[in-house]
Amino acid sequence: MMHSRLCFGAAFAVFAFTPAMAAEELSACPAERAVYELPSEYGLFRVSFVPGLHYASTASGLYLKLESPQRVYWFNFDSSMGYGGTSVNPVSDPYAEEARENGPRDLLPEGEGEDYTDQVVRTNTRNNMVFYTLDAELNFASDPPQAGQTAPPFLMMPEIGMTLWYGTAELTDDETASRDPMPRGTFRLTQCLTETPPPAFP
Repeated sequence: MMHSRLCFGAAFAVFAFTPAMAAEELSACPAERAVYELPSEYGLFRVSFVPGLHYASTASGLYLKLESPQRVYWFNFDSSMGYGGTSVNPVSDPYAEEARENGPRDLLPEGEGEDYTDQVVRTNTRNNMVFYTLDAELNFASDPPQAGQTAPPFLMMPEIGMTLWYGTAELTDDETASRDPMPRGTFRLTQCLTETPPPAFP
């Protein structure tokens, strides 16, 4: 009887400490190896960060990679002065050969569009690309993630889903892109990669 209790106690100890060890590993994960997930009725949405070979933007050396059930979207970061906060800008695939010299193309160039309505849509889309990171106490950070810094446990992009619903083509150079529903929700840090993804251009 005593032997059975000891075995049960040992098994419980392993079960009890394994999640804690996993949480401790995630809490020390650098941003460039972090993977976030947002489950939905449409499938799993995943966010990760990829370092630029030399730079990704003036705000951060990391690209944001959003994987939906339909396709992959790429963004770089923009950070406003003062109380403006952080936003993301859609870009073409930074791994593509055409990005080698000058980097990926901005998919929402300022001041361009076929007509006034198109320009308004692009401006509204850019202004709605807000990006938030939250710590364990749900405090918001003012700066975008950086390589080598500890990955935040949560992140949010609440208006990206609206753009994927009404203007998916604004976020990708895939000419066949159609509506890609993504709910408003919180992405949670679920995995820490064992290796940093290969750097993208430029």
